[in-house]
Amino acid sequence: MDFKSYIKSASLEKLIDMEKFLVQEIASRRKKPQKIQQVITFTDGASRGNPGPAGIGALLFDQDDEKILQDYQFIGECTNNEAEYRALLLALDRAYEITQKNISCFMDSELLVRQLNGQYEIRSEKLMKFYNEVKSRVSKFDQVTFTHVPREHPRLRLADRLANKAIDEAKMGGFKNGR
Repeated sequence: MDFKSYIKSASLEKLIDMEKFLVQEIASRRKKPQKIQQVITFTDGASRGNPGPAGIGALLFDQDDEKILQDYQFIGECTNNEAEYRALLLALDRAYEITQKNISCFMDSELLVRQLNGQYEIRSEKLMKFYNEVKSRVSKFDQVTFTHVPREHPRLRLADRLANKAIDEAKMGGFKNGR
């Protein structure tokens, strides 16, 4: 007997039992939504000419090491350090859309990491403006850490490729932000 025939010939009681079974089976197979407690970011800024045409790239992962998103943008002309700050700001903004808990930020800019961790003084007024913007955004999270990683790190290399892709697309005239 095929399924259609069984449905037509089954009693109301059997159909109700089948419906209960199917509802339970579907519910058990669904992946239960998880609250994201931690976002891990990898960011990079690129400036060709320093100052020159610049792009930024950001990757976000959850606590289970699953990629949540990647984003890149062309940001016009600026220095490499300004691009690094702007990439971090992009990542913090995207992270805030996901959680307000814990954020771990990984960058290859030793200067930024040391400035943000209070080890280096900030002498540039422009960088101080970016620093203050970062600190303002950081205050919205429970905890944020800044860690330096070598530029050879695979995720940092991908963030760098995204930043350079933004510049390349802008040069070709067809740039769109790249979520």
